Amino acid sequence: MDDGSFGVRSLAFGVFTGPTNFSAEWERGGKGADKVWVETSAKEKKTSVVVRMWDEGSPFSTVPTNATSVRIAIDLGSVEAAYSSIGSSSLFLQLSRPPTLEKLPAPSGSIRPRGLQFRTEPELAGFLKHPANANFPRPSSTTITLETFARFSETSLAVLQSWLLTLDFRIAFQVEKLVRNGLVDPVKVLELRNRVEALVAYQGVSVAERTLAFFADRLSSLDPQAEEPDDDLIILDPPRPKRRQRRKTDSSVLTLGSSDESSSDDEDDLFVLESGLPYLCDIQPQHPTHLSPRELSTLLDQASDEFEKLGQFLAEAEETQLLRQVTFTATRTVLFGPYLGETNSIVRAYNRPELFVSVAVRREDGSSLRDRDDSLIASRFSPLFRDGFELGGRSWEFLAWSSSGLRSSSCFFMSPYRIADDTHVTPAYIHRSIGDFSGSETAMIPAKYMARIAQAFSSSKPSLTLRPDQILSIEDIMAPGGSCFSDGVGLISPSLASDVVEKLGIKLGKEDRPPTCFQFRLGGAKGMLQVDPTLEGKVVALRPSQVKFRSSLTSLEIAGTFGAGPGYLNRPLITLLENLGVPADVFLKLQAKATAKVRRSRASLPSAVKLLRDWSLASGTRLTSALDFLAKHPATRDAAFANPFVGRCLDASVVHALRDIKYSARIPLPNCYNLVGVVDVDGCLAEDEIYARISRADGSTEYLQGIIAISRSPTNHPGDCRRVRAVGKLPKGHRSLPSMLAGGDLDGDVYLLLTETSGLVPQPTRIAEPAAYDAAPTVKLDREVRVEDGGEFFFEYVTQDRTGLVATTQLLLADSYAEGLFHPDCLKLAQLHSDCVDAAKSGTFVPQHVLPRVTQRGWPDFLTNDAPDSYRSTKALGQLYRAIFEKDIAIPTPTSASGVDPQQQLTRALESLQLPLLPSKRLKSPSRPLIAHYRAYLASFSSELSKLLSISPTPRRAGNLHLAEESLFLSVVLGVKRLQKSDKLDAGKRREQSGLLFAVVRKVIREGMEPRGGSMRTVKAVQNAWAAWMAAVEESEDLAKVAAAEKKRAASGKRIGGATDSGRLLGLNSWAWLALGVMAEELERLEKENIEVLVVD
Repeated sequence: MDDGSFGVRSLAFGVFTGPTNFSAEWERGGKGADKVWVETSAKEKKTSVVVRMWDEGSPFSTVPTNATSVRIAIDLGSVEAAYSSIGSSSLFLQLSRPPTLEKLPAPSGSIRPRGLQFRTEPELAGFLKHPANANFPRPSSTTITLETFARFSETSLAVLQSWLLTLDFRIAFQVEKLVRNGLVDPVKVLELRNRVEALVAYQGVSVAERTLAFFADRLSSLDPQAEEPDDDLIILDPPRPKRRQRRKTDSSVLTLGSSDESSSDDEDDLFVLESGLPYLCDIQPQHPTHLSPRELSTLLDQASDEFEKLGQFLAEAEETQLLRQVTFTATRTVLFGPYLGETNSIVRAYNRPELFVSVAVRREDGSSLRDRDDSLIASRFSPLFRDGFELGGRSWEFLAWSSSGLRSSSCFFMSPYRIADDTHVTPAYIHRSIGDFSGSETAMIPAKYMARIAQAFSSSKPSLTLRPDQILSIEDIMAPGGSCFSDGVGLISPSLASDVVEKLGIKLGKEDRPPTCFQFRLGGAKGMLQVDPTLEGKVVALRPSQVKFRSSLTSLEIAGTFGAGPGYLNRPLITLLENLGVPADVFLKLQAKATAKVRRSRASLPSAVKLLRDWSLASGTRLTSALDFLAKHPATRDAAFANPFVGRCLDASVVHALRDIKYSARIPLPNCYNLVGVVDVDGCLAEDEIYARISRADGSTEYLQGIIAISRSPTNHPGDCRRVRAVGKLPKGHRSLPSMLAGGDLDGDVYLLLTETSGLVPQPTRIAEPAAYDAAPTVKLDREVRVEDGGEFFFEYVTQDRTGLVATTQLLLADSYAEGLFHPDCLKLAQLHSDCVDAAKSGTFVPQHVLPRVTQRGWPDFLTNDAPDSYRSTKALGQLYRAIFEKDIAIPTPTSASGVDPQQQLTRALESLQLPLLPSKRLKSPSRPLIAHYRAYLASFSSELSKLLSISPTPRRAGNLHLAEESLFLSVVLGVKRLQKSDKLDAGKRREQSGLLFAVVRKVIREGMEPRGGSMRTVKAVQNAWAAWMAAVEESEDLAKVAAAEKKRAASGKRIGGATDSGRLLGLNSWAWLALGVMAEELERLEKENIEVLVVD
């Protein structure tokens, strides 16, 4: 048709069971008005194939109701392959993830491949030839055989469920993951039953679970349709290469035109790419669903054999650190794990981690659910939280969430079980064990009740169990007007604080000061603990404002420690300060200085280290410690700076910093700081006075003096910035300073201090009155809350939370109106933002219709990536956005991987160092057994690291595998595009899990071949780290030799296949630099130990 849309005869959802076999699991004939077209979103810069299916009722139901339609949007980036055949009007699309579904009013499973039948063959040809569809994948001409029976029939699923009931859940989870994640269909997985049961009998449940997870991970990487990986990057250590023969295929590129025959200029057979996986030598690489039961069985046996040879990192972790996740989308259930993750007090206390799972809900593309989808999602998601679900042969019920989990649309479910005394452990039982709410108002308010329960599920580190006599009670500090100055902060004695630091395993350098502020959970109490030098013994002192409910639990759980951090601007803060009279030129100068400093950071190693520290990059790797150590010595300084991996990390760091500045206006501020707020227990400070001490990394201390502008995120109201004087100690006024800043308290809140030298302190006459928000009404029941009420509230919050929308709308309107934040619409949005934040405890959500309307002017360019319908903002944020061009932050094209340490430049430099504190005075050659010990871990580390590349409800292959390792090592997302909320959530998960993985690796490196838990001398740890470095270097060199031999044979015509199976092992560089980080840290500790000995003498 002229408008680019074409008629649809039918639509089928199904699965490819072989290269040319398709099993349709659901099919519906088209109506006369059903259409398909390709559309491009200028704002999102995304192209989609859109199918709109009309019906008298839901297109997924046979019950007629009223005329509706479903919009099925297939992201073109998810189309892995397209198939059709001459003379046919059918088009088969193989997708990496399902399309998004949206039910539309009139008039306006887990099975990913799908078939689309046009009304006629000419219409299919017209669709493919239409100019708007130029980016659509060119279909291959392939004869597809339609199977006569369904792979996901009720019978096969029932038999699978019966088998799962007989398995330990950890094994059942892995078996079901094969089916749920679209790797193996139920019919084929049932044929693996004997193999799986034999594996469990031989290895035991714990090891067999990890073997099956290893098997699933490897299957998920078998996809020849995905982007071809670099030929010098592999995932696992390959054996000696074996020759393969090319495979015959009847596939060819399809050309639709007047001819009835397919045409192709290339008459050669299709080359089969060899796999880099060590146990795939006898299996043709293809999509995992194409493998036969025999091939799957062979792969499982080979995976088991290979797995037993690897050093196992998950075996080094506590069982309670191994988490499992279930992600529900509109059409499928995706399983992930076990993986290393932060744990909480409940999982540790009950010590049955396999019976707790993390559950997330998402749209198919990984974004958050929206209430506009509710005509489809209510029937899909509501029953999950109300009635639970079946998984791995067990029933699962909603349990709780953590505060961070609620914001990221994830929560905890558990499978009820019985313990030794026949007590039935259920969600209600666990709730009762957390605290006693009976008779309180909290017990009748679902949101508030669940917020209190959430305290026990916050990620924390186990610290110490206290006796009742170690928990003291002290009064809050109150003002005459009733404002609580000490809201949320208690005290801890120096002796107990020292025990906490030791228990947490916090390693302090020679210049480091121990933390003096702890964010904690203790039974029904939470907030901050600050060290009070006057407290004797090992005690904590809690205030009434910290105790939220009664509890018998006395385990002190630490959620975080605090120190002074550098200050940064952000978009809401810039908008606020501009409205308070700070000129745009001030921000532009700060940004220009920041970007120039970022670009100069590539000039020398010390400046590069400063960049990493300023932007908190690679913090879990000790890369900065390693580079600091190497920078002290001229020989190692040059070799380290020239190292290819270091260079790629620094290039990626520059791009990350510039992208943060451009899209988030995250501009570093010299001499400005982020500090956690604590209470002045002595009452020394007058109103609007603060005491701020900055402890620097070099051991020096700075006491801030003079006029300071103080704020706390979020800054939505003109009154969210105050002027104070930094002089001495705490308030004696009528209202506490924290409560004037966006409703803040001292419960772990972090405050930004802007000094006068920054030029960002507003004049006194421009400071606005603090906000006085009206409290949102509280949703209260006429009975006590039940667990299922919490599940229903969670789903309601996920679909109706509009915090981000309100904040973005306020930025938009503040830019549109001359009055900025002082415009009535913006002041209304400040109140609505407060209501959105309070919804987690009030249960009252902000409805869409109360938000002020967007002006006819549209959206400013800094919010829309220069979309065609945006306008050029003249205010500070627009000027800052346009001052950095996308081309200026493009990632440099990486050179070919050249190993961990080319020509062993850095190795030789390290060997030449004089290290007088070592008995040998220099690094001596490590023993061969020790190097072999570490090399055994490298493939396992590579496997664990590769999992992190696809952390997402909709796994995606890395677009640039050369830089994928650098992104994980630095804990950043590569690219120049603005990050969406789902990207940031996935990045946060990767950061958490990579940090935990790196911590385990550092422990393995430090301990070497010593028995676990044994004593470890610092000198021995240095030698171990040196051996771990050499293991990576030698592995890299051996792989390079294999790659060179492959290329030589390929040049001589002896090589058959499309890609080499040798080259660079994913994670080798990370391992090597983790080892150098351990070495630098241990040498620093050795120096500190030596100084202490000299002082004692």
